[in-house]
Amino acid sequence: MTTMVVVASKHGSTAEIGEHIAATLKARGVSAHVKEVSEAGKWLFETDNVVLGVPVYRQKLWGPGMMFLDANRTELGGKPLFLFASGGGPSLAPELAETLRSYPHREVAYFRGAIDAEKLSFFEKLQLKVVKAPENADYRDWPGIEDWSQSLIAYGLS
Repeated sequence: MTTMVVVASKHGSTAEIGEHIAATLKARGVSAHVKEVSEAGKWLFETDNVVLGVPVYRQKLWGPGMMFLDANRTELGGKPLFLFASGGGPSLAPELAETLRSYPHREVAYFRGAIDAEKLSFFEKLQLKVVKAPENADYRDWPGIEDWSQSLIAYGLS
């Protein structure tokens, strides 16, 4: 069985979480690999399980990740699907969690991400100043991400 960890990532934080999830699964004997959301659709027929990471930007689930879910709803409906969102806030807004739960899934998780000023546009930096948020911060809870990753094995990932 194969598990594909699909990541939609604008600045790399969600992709790094996806890489960590895949590495954790591999360490437990699961055949796992990471694909960018833009190329993952063509590999769906070769995978048994899908873990999808979607970042939150400006209080919305980032478009490319949601387009992947919508475009592949039929294919994903026939496979175990595990979803995670990542963002800067302490928790996922209830309406965003509900949006993710509207897809056929086994698990939905939220992890805080990271902000790297070197990867931000002028407009993004300005937005952070307006809300008085730091331009550089890493909120990722690596032990929590690893625990969630290992919990997926209970669903039969092998």
